[in-house]
Amino acid sequence: MELSKDLLIDKTDLILREAEKLGISQAEVTITQTTSALTRLANSIIDQNVSEKHLEITIIVYYGKKKGSVCIEVLEPELLKQAVVRAAKTAKITPENSDFVSLPKAKLYSTKLDPSTLFSKKALEVTPEQRAEYAQLVIDEAHGVDKRIKKVAGLISNTLQEKLIKNSLGVNAYALRTESKIDLTVLGNDGQEETAGWSSDTRRDISDLRLVKVAQRAAQKAVNGFGAKTIDPGNYEVILEPAAVGGLMRMMTYYGFSARMYQEYKSFLKDKIGEKLFSEKLDLWSDPLDSRGVFASVFDGEGVPTRKLDLIDKGVVKALVYDTLTAAKDGVESTGHNFKHWRMLTLGMGESMPRANHLFVREGDSTLEEMISETTNGILITHFHYQNPVNPAKGVFTGLTRDGTWFVKDGEIKYALKTLRYTDSFTKFFNTIDLIGKYQELQDGYEWVSQGMFPPMKLPSFKFTGSTKM
Repeated sequence: MELSKDLLIDKTDLILREAEKLGISQAEVTITQTTSALTRLANSIIDQNVSEKHLEITIIVYYGKKKGSVCIEVLEPELLKQAVVRAAKTAKITPENSDFVSLPKAKLYSTKLDPSTLFSKKALEVTPEQRAEYAQLVIDEAHGVDKRIKKVAGLISNTLQEKLIKNSLGVNAYALRTESKIDLTVLGNDGQEETAGWSSDTRRDISDLRLVKVAQRAAQKAVNGFGAKTIDPGNYEVILEPAAVGGLMRMMTYYGFSARMYQEYKSFLKDKIGEKLFSEKLDLWSDPLDSRGVFASVFDGEGVPTRKLDLIDKGVVKALVYDTLTAAKDGVESTGHNFKHWRMLTLGMGESMPRANHLFVREGDSTLEEMISETTNGILITHFHYQNPVNPAKGVFTGLTRDGTWFVKDGEIKYALKTLRYTDSFTKFFNTIDLIGKYQELQDGYEWVSQGMFPPMKLPSFKFTGSTKM
C-alpha cells in the first residue's frame, strides 16, 4: 500500500484552478483514495482474497446560490477539467438554494487528537498469506468449540484511506488512517436445526484484532442457539449487548439529532431541545476527537474542525448536530458533523447532511451476568438488523433480532428464541434504564461512520410485535 498525498494535492489544486478560470464563485473538492485488502470466508474455507484501490472525487461548485456537483473516479488532467465544466453547467441551470450562504472558511484544527495515532504502519505491511493464517486460526477455533459447528463465514480485512478536502476559501484538510476488521458468522447444525452466532472486532492495526475471542464467541452463540422457540408478542425486559445498543443509538441519532431532519420536521425531537426525554442514567455524546473510535478525525466531510458535542446529558436533550448549510439556516455555527457520502451523491440521494458520528454512551459498572440475574421476564439480544423508521417524527422504529437471542426467566437463560421483530419508540424504551454495563473488550458496535463505544444495557420494557415460526 502506497501513500499518495502529493498526488492528491496536485489534482485538487488543478480542479480549483479550473473552477477559478470559469468564474465560479466558490468550489470544493474532496478526494478519497481507499486501498483495501480482504480475505473472505465461506463454508469454513477461504472463499476469496482480493485487493483494490478505489478513488472517489467529488467536485462541488457555486455560482452565487446556484450549485452544481459531479463525481468521478479518474485523475487524468483533461478528464478532471471536463468534470469541472460539467459541474459548472449544472450549477447554471439549477435553481438557487436560498439557504446557502457560503462554503466553510479555514479554521484551526484541534490538537487534542494526534493524527499519527490514526495510522498503523503494520496495517500496510500485512500480506495475503498472513490474513490466510488468521483465517485458518479463526476457522479452527470456531470448530473447536463444538462438533455441531458446521460452517464459518465472514471476513478479515485491512484498509488504508487517504482523504483530502480543499475549497476556494482556504480549507485544506488531509487525513490518513488505517482500519482492520474481523466479522464472523458461525453456523451450527445438529441434523434437525440450524443456528447462527455472530461476533466482530475493529482495530487500526490488524495484529490487535481479538481473533480467537471473536471466533469462540460467535461459535458459542451458535451452540447456545439450539432449541429455539417462539414467544408471544408483548413488552419484555431486554438485555442489549453493545452491538445492539450501538445499532439503536445510530438510528436514534440519525433521525433525531440531525439538524436537517429537525428542519424538515422529520425529527422526533422537534421543539424538545432542553427537555428530559430519557432516563437520567443516559449520557450520549459525539466525539470525533476521541482516539478510541477507529474513525476519529479532526475534520468533517467539509473540512470543518470537529469537537466533542453532548447530545444527551442525564436524560436531557442538549443539542443538534449541524453542517455548514443547516447551521446557516438556523443562524448558528457548524458543529463539524457534515457527512458526505459519495455513493449517495452519485445515486442522486442527496449530497450530504449533518449526522452524529463517533458516538459514546457513558458506561456503568454492571456486568452481563448481573443484568441476567436481575431479569424476571426478558430477552437477551446480540444485535439488530433491518432497522427502519415507522414514524420518525414520533420516534417509532422497527427492526429484527439477529444471530443470537435468548429468553431469560427469573434470572436464568432458559432457551434460544427465533427471530423477533420490535416496534417501539425511543422515548419510551430509553425513558427508564435499569442497568448500564462496562465497555467490553471487543469493538463490535461498529459502523464506519458512527463507530464509538457502547456498553451493554438493561431496559425494563421493550415492545416486540412478532416472531418467525421457522
